[in-house]
Amino acid sequence: MTNHTDNELEGRKSVGDIRSAKLLRRKLQWLIGIVVACTGVLATEIIAASYSDFVIARRNLVEVMAFCRVLDTATYLSAERGPSNGVMGIGVATGPVQTRLAEFRSRSDAALSEIMAGATDGSRSEPAAALSPILAEVQRRLVIARAEIDRIAALPPERRDLKEIQLAIEGMFAVIDAMRPAFDWNIQRLTNTDPDLAGIAIAAHMLANLREDGGRLASQLMAPVAVGKPLEARNIADSERTRGRLQEIWSVVGRPGALPGLKPKNIADIAAIEHEFFGEGFAIIDRVVSVGRHTGHYPMTAEQFTDRYVPKMKPLEILRRDFMDATVERLASSKTQASIKLTIASTATFALFIVLLILMRRARSLVFEPLLLARHSIIELANDRPIARLSGRGGEGEMGRLFDAIDVLRVRLDERTLLMKHIERQAETDELTGLLNRRALELIGGAEDAAGSDKNACLILMDIDHFKQINDTHGHLVGDIVLKETARIIRYSVRSSDLVARFGGEEFAVITPGDDLEAARALAERIRSNLARAPITLADGRELNVTASFGVAGADANPGWKGLIESADTELYRAKSAGRNRVCG
Repeated sequence: MTNHTDNELEGRKSVGDIRSAKLLRRKLQWLIGIVVACTGVLATEIIAASYSDFVIARRNLVEVMAFCRVLDTATYLSAERGPSNGVMGIGVATGPVQTRLAEFRSRSDAALSEIMAGATDGSRSEPAAALSPILAEVQRRLVIARAEIDRIAALPPERRDLKEIQLAIEGMFAVIDAMRPAFDWNIQRLTNTDPDLAGIAIAAHMLANLREDGGRLASQLMAPVAVGKPLEARNIADSERTRGRLQEIWSVVGRPGALPGLKPKNIADIAAIEHEFFGEGFAIIDRVVSVGRHTGHYPMTAEQFTDRYVPKMKPLEILRRDFMDATVERLASSKTQASIKLTIASTATFALFIVLLILMRRARSLVFEPLLLARHSIIELANDRPIARLSGRGGEGEMGRLFDAIDVLRVRLDERTLLMKHIERQAETDELTGLLNRRALELIGGAEDAAGSDKNACLILMDIDHFKQINDTHGHLVGDIVLKETARIIRYSVRSSDLVARFGGEEFAVITPGDDLEAARALAERIRSNLARAPITLADGRELNVTASFGVAGADANPGWKGLIESADTELYRAKSAGRNRVCG
């Protein structure tokens, strides 16, 4: 009886043990299943993130290379003006200039055809068909401009009309102007693709503008040189404005560190620009202007002018190409690194999957949860969202150092945000006078156009009389004092609601919202009077009398920001022509 009972108890115990083992096995299998499922989800997220980085790197490279092709095309079209100007000066007889013009035209056509084909071939991350009508307009204007140049070049020299040559040159300007929407479209595309590319796109655009304005500087003087007539006031004024734009752009991109990613060996490009273009190139322009102000007997023909000046612009093109080449090289490296990271992530994820199967509980608490937290924190930082302080969350090991690094990254990103805000403020403020700069004024004017604001606003453009003579006589330091004092007097003379900006060089602008033209003229007269009757005291005690000329225009008669500027500029020119120190409008 006892033995039977013991055996029965042993049997029941064995059955219970088996059931417990099966239950434990099922729990382990269930736990393993959960771990495997979680690992699968995590693996998918990690690989997807790595793949996303690879796709972004590849897309960035494709978009930047497409932008490079647009910039190259604009450079080729701009360079075509050189031999075009030359043939209008010497005719169409077979020679080096005609041969070079044919080569330049062929190069421009090939580049334009390439970007037109690229706009619809589907190679880019999104459809680029919006470029097609822009490029079609460029091509249409190019055909018209070339036909006019060929017509003039076919005429005998004595039958070539100054006005017709000027219009032909402006026709080539119109080709580049038609390209500008393509620049804007590509810059917007790059910004949308990756905000970090916005600075690169803008810098590249500014470098392209350097080359374009450099060419315009000579072309704006070319028509009188081609026919041997004195320079008209318009030629001189256009050339001076272009020269001011060149110096303003160079003051931004020519600074050390202004071009991100530029290699140290390319720093020599900047020195070459300072010496060859702004030194020797400007000297050529100055010689032509000096003679052309009084006579048409220039020291060189249109062909010689082109041959001497164009090589001085070569460093501008080299710098732009070097900058974009360095950018493309850096993005190609990023793409390669992203590809490697994708491979590593895939391999590491599989290894992690195996480790998790072996170290189920420990791995979850020591690896995955901290990694998810770290990944989430990095994504939050990338999206400019605040995160909590992570130091001490990862213990004493590697994970702790990772969280310490994320904390360092968080602090650095906060510092960068503050720095970017400071840079944005600087970008809209003239460093010397503390006024708004032209960029800020253009942004305000563009915003007013976009908003369709009312027409009760006026624009005052003023230019310090004989400012170059002040600089030449007293030096640039005194010139700076004059600019600062003039800015102070303007601020003292206007209302708090008026916007005051340094428009460039010795030129200032005032926007008077809510005023009619008569009130704006009165304000301009008040500024003129305050400036004229307040001599500027120099450091050595001398007093310098300064006057200015004013042009006033109203938005009601000049719709659009561009029209308002052109009207005010015309009135300013009239004030200068009438003897300066006066208000016209």
